[in-house]
Amino acid sequence: MNQSCTALRTAFVTYCAVFLAGLVMAWQWPLQFSTGLFLLLALIVQSFVLSSPVLLLYALYRFVQRRGMAGGHVIVVLMQLLCVASIVFMFANYKLHDMYGFYVNFFVVNLLVTPGGVEAMGVTDSTMWTLAVAVFVLGLMVFAALRYIPFEKLYPARLGKKLLWSGVTVLLLFQAFWYAYAEYRYDRGILGAAGRIVWYIPVTARTFFEDLGVPIERPDTAEFDVAQGSGTLDYPATPDVSFTKPYNVVWLVSESLRADMLDPEIMPNTWTFAQKTQRFTQHYSGGNGTRMGMFSQFYGLYGSYWFDFLYAHRPPMLVDLLKKNDYSMMAYTSSRFSYPEFDKTVFASLSDDQLQSYTEGDGWERDRKNVGDMLQYIGNAQKPFFAFMFFESAHANYYFPEESVIREDYLTDFNYLTVDVEENIERIRSRYINATHHLDSQLGRVFDTLEEQGLLDSTIVVVTGDHGEEFMEKGRWGHNSTFSQEQIRVPMLVHIPGRAPGVTNVMTSHLDMPATILAALGADVDPEIYSYGHDLFAPDYARDYTVVSDWHGNTLVTPDLKMVFSKKSAAYDDSVTTLNDAPLDLNQTSSDYRTPLGKFAREVSRFYH
Repeated sequence: MNQSCTALRTAFVTYCAVFLAGLVMAWQWPLQFSTGLFLLLALIVQSFVLSSPVLLLYALYRFVQRRGMAGGHVIVVLMQLLCVASIVFMFANYKLHDMYGFYVNFFVVNLLVTPGGVEAMGVTDSTMWTLAVAVFVLGLMVFAALRYIPFEKLYPARLGKKLLWSGVTVLLLFQAFWYAYAEYRYDRGILGAAGRIVWYIPVTARTFFEDLGVPIERPDTAEFDVAQGSGTLDYPATPDVSFTKPYNVVWLVSESLRADMLDPEIMPNTWTFAQKTQRFTQHYSGGNGTRMGMFSQFYGLYGSYWFDFLYAHRPPMLVDLLKKNDYSMMAYTSSRFSYPEFDKTVFASLSDDQLQSYTEGDGWERDRKNVGDMLQYIGNAQKPFFAFMFFESAHANYYFPEESVIREDYLTDFNYLTVDVEENIERIRSRYINATHHLDSQLGRVFDTLEEQGLLDSTIVVVTGDHGEEFMEKGRWGHNSTFSQEQIRVPMLVHIPGRAPGVTNVMTSHLDMPATILAALGADVDPEIYSYGHDLFAPDYARDYTVVSDWHGNTLVTPDLKMVFSKKSAAYDDSVTTLNDAPLDLNQTSSDYRTPLGKFAREVSRFYH
């Protein structure tokens, strides 16, 4: 078989494989005829876009061939390698979307390129072996198909290149105009179909349609302009404030700890400790992922500010004030401080020897090692001290030793590439419960040591999660995908010396933590100047809304409903829901939401100038 035939087959196979894989990913029954037609046209165009590296190499090959230049064989080999890579990429995207509800995006790229990111996924050895075998087998199949199946006979050569490219251009413009019109009218069928296409590039033309006087139908939240501003951060310099009550601080955060795990069977040690301190039963994280969840509890700011603080390497006032008051400080993680980038945000002002990242073994083994080291530090620390610990036991793949099993029917090998998540969700949940039970044993070690050493009378203790974890209750597994209650509700325990035990059943937020801790330490700083939070123990504490963020924006949560302003979620999920995530028509509700909405709109850009 000559090079020209191989090159043509490679280009044709790449396009067809990408198109068919995209069709499998995007097509969901039932579909209206118009939605299905749009999806088909958009996939034809997008497949050309995604196949463009191979198609461009084919064009280069033809150029070299016509001029009798050397290098044609090398170009064909590169085409074949890119063909395999393109097909592998599409099917990897399919599996990613099947598990998490999104395709490869900037979040995934950040995870892959940041040190510690891949480790944070909890990928097992069996998953890596499956991936290697799948790539090898798929590569062999593609190379065999390219060599022995005459795909070039299917290529519509008689159409001519000009007619082919003209047709693609017409389809590109037509489907782009169709999408722009659907976005203007908020056609959820078309928007949802576009959202299922890998890396679909949306085109909008609201002003154009408005000038034409086209009638508009927008979602309930569209009448409100609540986009966060931008500009220069207006975050205050840390004042020289002395603590009048310089208690020690022990801050314990677990990865993926959802609210209902605080249970006497699953977390007996933590439940016992909760009876001796303050427990907040309606507590919200500031995000559905680790970055925003951690950022909000240390800065008291909406997670959407994360990117600007990361760029500025600006630590929170809370940590700076601890340093200014001569605290001995040490932070431990069973992940890495580089992923997410807490060494450039929350703990940017701490030195390398104050940050211990232990990553050997499974998550539960790391937690045991770090807890032991932290307890040794606490026993020897210069007073006052600050000790932070980030636990990994409850993070997927959900690690635990045999003695922590309290749910026997668990998935023994959680292979991301082969498991049917929906079919096995209860067994996956059992893994999570077992892992959380192990987490509790490590938290118990901390509680016991603080009590045995008589430190509870002089130590503030915070116990919480960075975010929750969903197990298909609302159609998703894990976190970072939606603002469902399961993904954003977390436990919150706050022990302050001298404060009697109690239970708070009103809405509270991670945003309140800096104000609460600094007030307990006797710091005379108005929370208004550095956060959106309030002291949880203030006599007049009341929160009529909170804000939860993802990579794409914010969601307003009131005691009655949620309004989603995240660009991704608002476009493809319900923009207004009940508190328990059922679709809601604002016209059928009272106008009570307008007061918190107005406050949110006025305050969302407060820390920019």
